[in-house]
Amino acid sequence: MEENILQKIKRHGLAGSLKVVGYHATVAINNKYFYYYKRNNPIDDHLIVMESEGDLSDNAFALYDYMRHNDYLNKYHVAWLVDHVEEARKLQQKNLADFPNTEFVQKVPQKIDKRWAEILATCKWYVYDHCNLMAPLVKRTDQIVVYLSHGWGYKAAKGGFTTNDLTHYDMITVTGPIPAKGMSEYWQEPEENAVITGYPRIDYFFQSNTKVRERINQKWHLDQYKKVIFWMPTFRQSIAKSLSEDYIHNQTGLPIFETKDSLQEFSDFLKERNLLLVFKLHHLQADLPVFQSHFDNILLVRDEDLHDMGVQLYQFIAMADAMISDYSSISVDFMLKDKPLVFTLDDYDEYDKSRGLFPKNAIDYMKGYHVYNQKELEESISEISEGLDKYKDDRHAVIKEYHTYTDGNSAKRVLDAIGIQ
Repeated sequence: MEENILQKIKRHGLAGSLKVVGYHATVAINNKYFYYYKRNNPIDDHLIVMESEGDLSDNAFALYDYMRHNDYLNKYHVAWLVDHVEEARKLQQKNLADFPNTEFVQKVPQKIDKRWAEILATCKWYVYDHCNLMAPLVKRTDQIVVYLSHGWGYKAAKGGFTTNDLTHYDMITVTGPIPAKGMSEYWQEPEENAVITGYPRIDYFFQSNTKVRERINQKWHLDQYKKVIFWMPTFRQSIAKSLSEDYIHNQTGLPIFETKDSLQEFSDFLKERNLLLVFKLHHLQADLPVFQSHFDNILLVRDEDLHDMGVQLYQFIAMADAMISDYSSISVDFMLKDKPLVFTLDDYDEYDKSRGLFPKNAIDYMKGYHVYNQKELEESISEISEGLDKYKDDRHAVIKEYHTYTDGNSAKRVLDAIGIQ
């Protein structure tokens, strides 16, 4: 659980807390000093620095995955910024062929780290999907900062998101016209910086991933069910109260299901029909007490489960027969699977007031079942379980607004756009 400032002071004592703050400030200042010192070195035209939320994951790893399987790493060196350096190095030592011409560097150094400073000061490309570590630094003119992003759904930030960053991205990847406009408004950056390439992680939807499927079925036996339906709700409530949406207060932090008992009822409904609901929880939501329980036909999947198997989230999602979501980017990305979508919209007005939606008429672009309670959700699942796809034509009518490309070649387009050949 996150500690607030008062808790940290209580744990360390006032004098100890000042020492901790002073130490981290000194480390940050010295690493910045070495960064600017290393700027005297020439830029390495073959050095790519990469970062992701969760080590070696999401769009950044999908891009890296494409590079390593298509011989780019014979030419380019990749420095991965990670939270767990030793763990990443053990993966590399286990099979060097999986991580050729690659090194791992501490993402946020806890000590003076000249290598951290050097790779940021001399890389030709800094590619990230979560943390712009170049933000407090002044980048060099010839460096290219690429934000792969978390994706674009239907949620917005009211008034946009402005920063005092010294370095902003030079390019953000998007999937289509609406995401391009939405991203530019959110980040308050020119729309021409939003380049329509598609997301590298979506390429997994177009791949067979036979070995991945075998690994997943060995662990969870998804192939034993009539249908496997994924639910990936928008992150709303966390044990870290400062990060929770301010309107939803129940046992689950979810729409539709407010209590553990209601989730149990839904599990029973699924069991009667030999259906499995795969519930992918946001890592900050996974520790709520209700999710420590067992439900026969609701599989609760956490980030570490996939990590331990060496499976990327979108490789896993590719196995879904249908998707339940709401305002999340997954509901937009999943359109490319051309399978049924269910939108839980019981908190649509509250969410709009709390977070904001984009476009203003976002609900008109949500092509699938619109459900507002448990009964409607069960009715939609019953139809899907019988092979119905009522909204297929509706999805096809709007898909080009969100996905210019539907070919599974996003990683290649990203590399071409930023000059990595």
